[in-house]
Amino acid sequence: MASEPVNVHEFRELARQVLPKMYYDFYTGGAEDQHTLKQNVDAFRRIMFRPRVLVDVSRVDMSTTVLGYKISAPIMIAPTARHQLAHPEGEVATARAAAACNTIMVLSNISTCTVEDVASSCNAVRFFQLYILSCLLGLKLSNGTFPEQVYKRRDISAQIAQRAEKSGYKAIILTVDAPRLGRREADIKNRMVAPQLKNFEGILSTDVNSVSVIV
Repeated sequence: MASEPVNVHEFRELARQVLPKMYYDFYTGGAEDQHTLKQNVDAFRRIMFRPRVLVDVSRVDMSTTVLGYKISAPIMIAPTARHQLAHPEGEVATARAAAACNTIMVLSNISTCTVEDVASSCNAVRFFQLYILSCLLGLKLSNGTFPEQVYKRRDISAQIAQRAEKSGYKAIILTVDAPRLGRREADIKNRMVAPQLKNFEGILSTDVNSVSVIV
């Protein structure tokens, strides 16, 4: 890209140029024929700003509050998985960016940095995403099975939630949209191999050698 990116689409193209295809496809792809992904994009495009005219715009304040926490604009960093696929500092770098922009980061349940490492990296307000009743989003054990029992064991969910609370996370974002994994065809074709899931070390096997195709 000849010039600095100026919008989201150009950042996406820049990512395509610098990331390995396996990781770019992981970030940008969806499951099956990607109908839900396309519908999400279309739904976002239908959101319009309501114009106001004949008002003083010499001083514009876009700040707002979320659960009582003030942020610079109504924009937060949503939970997305495995940031170290794109940057060696992973979610730690994302948290620092959130702090610099005075907004809230929601740390993914399947981040590549621990809740503690992200918490100690900066003073950003942080929320934590917690999946319930779902298999472990792509982790395949060395015996060839997916640990679907993991999130049915509420003790594991409780351990991670307690660690987030102890580390100063201000809210739990409960996520219930993945009772079963989607069939991510690009990941299958690319034979996607995921990095370790740091938040589950000591709870279950997270060795990268035991990870197979992400589906």
